[in-house]
Amino acid sequence: MTIWFDVEDLIRFFQSAKRPTGIQRFSFEACAAAAQLAAGSKEVGFCRRNDLGTRLLRVDFPALEARIRAMSDQSSPASEPIPGPPPPPARPSRLFAAARQLPPAYRLPLGELYRAGITGGRAVKALARAGLSALRSAPPPPKPITEPPAAPDSGPITLQPGDWLINLGASWERPYSTAFLNHLASAGASFGLFAHDMIPDLFPEWCTHSMVRDFSAWLDETVPRADRVFAISTHTLKDLKSCLERRNRTVPLRTLLPPGGSGNAPTALLPRPLAQPYILMVGTIEARKNHGGMLRVWRQLLNTPPAGGVPTLVFAGKAGWLTADLMQQLENASHLGGKILFVDQPSETQLAALYQHCLFTLYPSLYEGWGLPVTESLCFGKPVAASNSSAIPEAGGAFCCYFDPDNLADAHEKIRTWIEQPELVAAAAARIAAQFTPPHWADTASALLQDCGAGQIIAAPAPEAQLFPRLAAGD
Repeated sequence: MTIWFDVEDLIRFFQSAKRPTGIQRFSFEACAAAAQLAAGSKEVGFCRRNDLGTRLLRVDFPALEARIRAMSDQSSPASEPIPGPPPPPARPSRLFAAARQLPPAYRLPLGELYRAGITGGRAVKALARAGLSALRSAPPPPKPITEPPAAPDSGPITLQPGDWLINLGASWERPYSTAFLNHLASAGASFGLFAHDMIPDLFPEWCTHSMVRDFSAWLDETVPRADRVFAISTHTLKDLKSCLERRNRTVPLRTLLPPGGSGNAPTALLPRPLAQPYILMVGTIEARKNHGGMLRVWRQLLNTPPAGGVPTLVFAGKAGWLTADLMQQLENASHLGGKILFVDQPSETQLAALYQHCLFTLYPSLYEGWGLPVTESLCFGKPVAASNSSAIPEAGGAFCCYFDPDNLADAHEKIRTWIEQPELVAAAAARIAAQFTPPHWADTASALLQDCGAGQIIAAPAPEAQLFPRLAAGD
């Protein structure tokens, strides 16, 4: 018996990305831990589909892992500071004061013309910077990882009875054909999928049309063909069952497979990335993460400042989909005078430094299948003010201060309390240091292999998977 991991999702993702978001990090780290556990054994293998999706090709996973590590570990020096907040807007001139006295029929068009001029000027500057950057002799980008490594074992795979094919990634993005799934069944192989969350089906307003369409087809056509669906949390397991029952689909055997999430945070203290006190919020900028709600909370804090002032709120991640309105709001509000700072795709070194030196972290998401940044924060010993929604309490356990993400008054109260009473944060940090046990990806891989009948591989104690500073800036 061989357990084959389909890593097609990873290969396609890293064609255009250097750092993983939550789904790809889970898939990559779980596969890497499984490879480490099965080192020297032929009971674990890795594969991808050919261009037609009709057969499986063997993948040299050590070479693939090395390529991904090299790409994702490209980071700025530890001494490189995070860019500071944007400067506050200049005071209006006498001309502006005079313009405000004009009737709306004149004032409003003039205002639009002025704002258009600013936007155009910024665009010209951005183009100029891009042109200058291209002229500089920058190092060439890394080669795409889609080129198969030069290895003798890169040929096609013939599945045997009792084999497993498992996809731990976003398997709805490139669906398996009916013909392929029929071939899989006729070969006597088992088929396993992973459910990270049910967001596109439950909350289509947070997703693109194509994602909703692909995810719906996945639930209708692919999931019912699986012999086992591994869910990341109890909450996701419950949602998966509900989504399938609404479709009158047969619910396959499902097994919980919580993520390793994190290992040991780096012991070396990195330079402080920001001079001012700050609170850290890690995650892709998208609607369900509730960045817009935190913008409103921070405005309220600035209107009635807590004792000791208002810390800077740092958004660390990358801009996702359906966020143009939020980004425009931040720009129009001058990032609340610099009190909100967006750090776009921080390097892993920068992100580790941000975790180390923050007052505490914030995770106000409206819905999550798990919430890896919560676990990451706890591994750094940093308390989390977190949403009580969906699976987030499963990730945070008893180590978070929870609030209702739909109730901004509740969020404001909990955050203000921690800002004004740092002794509460210190007590929470002490509780984390004394009681929190960092999970490891090797535990996730062990549970997976055991469930698929490869217990002999993990008879020995599982080695700890070193995960940091490989962090997820986009979960």
